[in-house]
Amino acid sequence: MAAPRFPVLLRLAALGLLLFVVGGTFLLDRPAEGEEEAGTSSAYVGTAVCLDCHKEHHARWEGTSHARTVEPATAQTMPPAVVAGDRAEHTPGWTQFHATGDGYLAETLGPDGKPTKYALSHVVGRMRVRMFLATMADGSMQVLPGMLEAPTSEWFDYTHLIFGAGGTDWGKAPIVNPGDPSFWTGPVRSWGAKCARCHVTGYEPVRPKGGTGPRMKFRELGVGCEMCHGPCGAHVEHREQGGQGTDPILRFEHLAHDRAVSLCLQCHMESEVVGSGFRFGDDIFEHRDPTLLIDPERVDPSGRPLELVYDGLPFSVSRCVQEGKLTCVTCHDPHGSGNPSQLKYAPDDDAMCTRCHEEIGRNLEAHTHHTPKSSGSRCVSCHMPFLSIERGHGVVADHSISTPRYDLKADRAAQVACTWCHQDGLGAPGDAPTMDEPALAKAHAGWYGDAAQAKPWMQALGAARLKEPDAHVALQQVVTDKGLPRIVRASAVRLLGRYGSKVPLALLGYARDEDSLVRRHAVASLASLEGKVVDEALLAATKDPSPAVQAAAAKAALEGWKRVQANRILLAAIEPILAREAEEMPGDEMRWFRLGAARSLLDDKRGALAAYTRQVELDPFAGYVKQEIARLKKELGQ
Repeated sequence: MAAPRFPVLLRLAALGLLLFVVGGTFLLDRPAEGEEEAGTSSAYVGTAVCLDCHKEHHARWEGTSHARTVEPATAQTMPPAVVAGDRAEHTPGWTQFHATGDGYLAETLGPDGKPTKYALSHVVGRMRVRMFLATMADGSMQVLPGMLEAPTSEWFDYTHLIFGAGGTDWGKAPIVNPGDPSFWTGPVRSWGAKCARCHVTGYEPVRPKGGTGPRMKFRELGVGCEMCHGPCGAHVEHREQGGQGTDPILRFEHLAHDRAVSLCLQCHMESEVVGSGFRFGDDIFEHRDPTLLIDPERVDPSGRPLELVYDGLPFSVSRCVQEGKLTCVTCHDPHGSGNPSQLKYAPDDDAMCTRCHEEIGRNLEAHTHHTPKSSGSRCVSCHMPFLSIERGHGVVADHSISTPRYDLKADRAAQVACTWCHQDGLGAPGDAPTMDEPALAKAHAGWYGDAAQAKPWMQALGAARLKEPDAHVALQQVVTDKGLPRIVRASAVRLLGRYGSKVPLALLGYARDEDSLVRRHAVASLASLEGKVVDEALLAATKDPSPAVQAAAAKAALEGWKRVQANRILLAAIEPILAREAEEMPGDEMRWFRLGAARSLLDDKRGALAAYTRQVELDPFAGYVKQEIARLKKELGQ
């Protein structure tokens, strides 16, 4: 039985939120990207309905960054420069703002390189960076190039947020030209396809009509109650019918530890969607493929962030999480607390740590070796230092909750907490004396000795990232250690792919591991190997009970194309998997490209044409694919 709709609409109207409802769509202050009326679904009811019974939680929540993660462009939400119609310089570009009678325009370079005016409709983010959304003529939304640093009120260009463009010069921003896929009008900056799922509640990707238009629909702006508790229609119905029996609402405390963490990781972890059917209480790794500890653009081998990875990756490898069963809500209250970042304790209160580490807390200075009450004697100063990201445009607290490690060998390592504090790193306390690196390393080793050494798994990953010739030996020890975090084991098996010819049998064995995340990346690593037995393993993986493993097998089989050109059985097996992937995430241009390639190899000209056409609709500058489309049309007589 559906939740009673009429009471829901009355509640929305009483809150002034039912502004104009026609055909189930808000007509005022709504994004072009398909917002739906909260009361039109038996599943979702909207955060406003929760206010009736949860006034105290609602009052705290509406002041949080969750509630205000995306807002309509108004005089109250826009920065003064936008309201005043100023020109913002953000090297290498600029944006001229225009205030109109009913909103704001942003004039900047369009895909043809000429100044063009766009409807500035929404603002995203509040604490670190404020990003601005333009609603395009077809109703889709793109992230404008001009961004505002919240702490400094300085403008900069979005290209400073693109990873890896500087090569080994990590401080160098890339050059992005009009028409490039990474240009702000390209697919990389599509709000609906790439960003919105973590900024709105009730997100659902949609396939644009004719290749243009909205890339999604959703229930409401911001991270509302139903983002964490799940659709609440059945809960409302249960309460309105007297509350007898079991309440179907999802409660965080009823979840197993890994599923409780999964609830937050759906957004607080940089990842690729590999399955769109995530339900509250699911294993997040069956639906998201996380960034691993293999990428020098994003993390170091110990899991400390080098760029914005949304805390979930370092948190997932923390001993506090693995052994202490820490969850996000141990320290943060998603309903709001009045403290920064919704912390349950004041930022300068060590009780966040000492309530678990009681013995250390009784004599904190003996552990820290720093002056009592100084910033150096704070738990978070050493274990959660701020690390610079986005080429100096922001900082994030290190959620690996680790220790300074001077002996970690890696292609790239995050700044050590001691160096951060004593050499005036971004966001560091200002009361620490300046010390050089050798002096810091000596003091650290003298105080903590072997306890400060990098763990064997960190050294193994670091050696493999440096491409040391014998690193595969230690990597295998990491993969087989089932006491290690899942992401660590998956990272090791993915790095083993670089040594595939030395460990072919090991990789084949790991493709049958009991952990689907490990299996997935073992299967991905098989792409580096050839032979009948490898093809058979990939074919078996296309029938794996985990759809994420199936997807990995399809991509691995297609890599380089030679394997599936010679093995038609394997090619036929991966096509439906690639088709499913494309339909689940219809705004991802690369999924359509892979599907088009597979269909072309199968000599399915019409199917390949349809898939390639979808890709070009999403990425109009895919030149090679345009040539393929022209060839296929000619062969089909079109």
